[in-house]
Formats: sequence, structure tokens, C-alpha cells
Amino acid sequence: MEKNIETSFAGKWIRSIALNLRRIAILCFVVALASSVWALTRKQYWTASAITVVPGGQQSSLGLAGIGGLASGLLSDQLAGIGSMMSMGSSALDMNLVFQVLTSRTVFERVIFQHNLLPDMKVPTMDDALLEFGKRASVFLTPEGFFVVSMEADSREKAAAIVNDIIEFSNQELSTIITSRARRSRLAAEEFLCVAEESLLIAQDRMEQFRVETGLLFPEQQGILSMDLLGTLETQLLLAEAELAGVSGTMSSSSTAYLEIARTVAFLRSSMMDKAAGDNLSYFPGMDSMPALLKEYENIAINLETRRAIYLMLRQELESLKLEEAKDSPTLEILVPAVPAALRSYPKRGKMVVMYTALAFFLSLLWVAVITYAKQLLDDESTGPFWKSVLRTSRRQLFPKRQRTRGQQRPF
Repeated sequence: MEKNIETSFAGKWIRSIALNLRRIAILCFVVALASSVWALTRKQYWTASAITVVPGGQQSSLGLAGIGGLASGLLSDQLAGIGSMMSMGSSALDMNLVFQVLTSRTVFERVIFQHNLLPDMKVPTMDDALLEFGKRASVFLTPEGFFVVSMEADSREKAAAIVNDIIEFSNQELSTIITSRARRSRLAAEEFLCVAEESLLIAQDRMEQFRVETGLLFPEQQGILSMDLLGTLETQLLLAEAELAGVSGTMSSSSTAYLEIARTVAFLRSSMMDKAAGDNLSYFPGMDSMPALLKEYENIAINLETRRAIYLMLRQELESLKLEEAKDSPTLEILVPAVPAALRSYPKRGKMVVMYTALAFFLSLLWVAVITYAKQLLDDESTGPFWKSVLRTSRRQLFPKRQRTRGQQRPF
């Protein structure tokens, strides 16, 4: 058994390994030293990742829709809207659209310019920069409906910042893409609302101008107060005239009491005439101009109320369209934010040294096996002469000048 092992290829190979074990160890040591030095000179990279989700895009949102329907059935009519808000996530969203935006050229170009990555990449064109950026950044969709965004950069903070910017810029792009009827309606409602707001401001300015010019802040109340004042003045005037008629038979017209009552009657008459015609110093308009002022005020008020009603209606419609758009528009929500990594992702120095050392060890074993097999062929009686002749022929073909030089020196 021992004779068979010694004469077999395996035995000869093991013996050759034992004879060259020191050389193999030295080779592995040199390779390990060289690979460790090479690993120390490599540029370091860190990887940051974030997990995002599109509300309503995963299966768990179906349970929320059921809860929303149950809540809408239990709540009162005034609070039934809460149930519909809870079921907003049940609508099917275009996950492919979100993925295309996340990996779009627009988002990547904004990130490259935001972090000034062109000098670091050392590329001549933006197309080359996008290819290089695509090697460092990755976006993939899990079977559960989660988007995982990863980035490899030369610093911890930069990797995390780039991932967060990719998500932020993608949300901005999604907010500008018109993908639903609700969004188009919302944009139209915003335009109509701006026009209605301008119209309402014009009507309010006209009402303010009318109140400044006429002094009618509250026309109905001021008209009622004017009527009450005129009634009071007329009552006092009748009493004063009755008193004057009573004392006229017993007093002369030159007496002091008679003159006092006569002056009171004259003052009350002039006051009534002033109030009827309107006094600029009074907050109560004149009764002769009150119907025209009330007519103008009613026209202005109707115009103002109409425009206010239109504005409020458009404002309410805009809010409802925003809710509808929130149900249909895909947006990214961060579940696990990107934070600076503690450990670098490249280079893994220990792994690299072990891998290259093991590769050198296996290559040395393979080389010893090749040498052992070649020696076995040359030493064999049946195959040795043939292979030796092949080697001599090959040597003469490869080095003809050397063979002729040796042949010329033989006579000497």
C-alpha cells in the first residue's frame, strides 16, 4: 500500500508540497503583505440606505381601508368623513411610476449638481457621470412593496445626505407630474380661486370707498336711529309748541319766559330740517338721501356677497380636490431614514488579505501539481523519450540562433 502511494501521482504531489512548503509559506506571506499594503492604499467608501414606502402601495393598507369603512359606518353624519380619510390608502397606486422617478435622469442630475460629484468622478460628460453614479446608487423594490434606496460615497455623511436628497427630489418631481384627473382639476381650481380672490378684493374696496364717502358703516342701524331721533325731535317740538301756545295768552311776547320757549321751538324746527336734509357733522344721514344710499348700498352688498360666496365655494372645492389628489398621488414616506454608517463598506482589508492569501496558496498547490505531473511524464519510460524530443524540437524552433552558436563552438 505504501509502495503504491509513493509511486502514485498523489504521493509524488504530496512529497513535492512537503519539499516546497517553505517556499509556499514565503509566497503566502509575501502575498499577504502585498495585499495588506494594497488594501491600505484603496479609497474608502461608506454605504447608507433608507427604506421608503408609497402609502397604499403595500398589502397592509387594505386593513386600514377596512377599518376606515367600519369607522364611517359607526360615526355620525358630521364625522363620517374621518372614515373616508382612513381609507385613502386603499387606492391602487402606480408603483412603476415611483420607481421610474426614483431612477430618472432628472433626479440623478440634481443630486450630482447638489453635491458637486463631477470632479470626484473625473468624467468628461454628464452621460458618463450618470453611468458612474448608477454604479454607486441602487434602488430596488421588495416583494412587500418597500423601496430600498442605497448609496456608496467616500464619506459617511455624504452617503446619507445623497440618499435623503434622492427621496426629496423624487417627491418634488412626483408633485409636479400630472397623473390624475383630481390633480388637473386642482390646478384649474387654483387658477379660478386666484381670479375670484381678486374679484372679491375689488368688491371689498368698493364697499370701503362707499362707507368712507357716505359715512354709512351700518346703514340699516343708522337709518333706524335716524328715524328714532326724528321722532324724538318731533315729540319735543310738539310739546314746546303746545307750551308756547299756552303761555301766549298770559304773557307778552317780550317776556323772558316767552322768548325762551320761542327759541326752543325754533331750534327744534331747525334741527328737524337739518336731520331731514342731512348734516355733515352727524353720523346719521339725512332722510331725503337715505333711500338712494340704501339702494346703492344694497347693490354693492349683493355684489360683495355674490363674490364672497363664489370665493368660498371655490375654496371648499379646492380643499376637497387636495384630499382627492392626496388619495391618488403617489408620494414617498421614509420608514427607516438614511443615517451615517459606522463601518465602511469598502475596502474590507481583512477579507481581502485572507482571500488573496488563500488564492496564492491554492495557485501554488496547483503549480506544484503541474510540475509534479510534468516530471512524471518525463521520467516515465514509455512517455519520457517522446516528450523530451518534443521539448528539444521546440527549443530549437524557439531559439535557433542559440543552437547554431553552440554548434559552431563544438570544434574548438
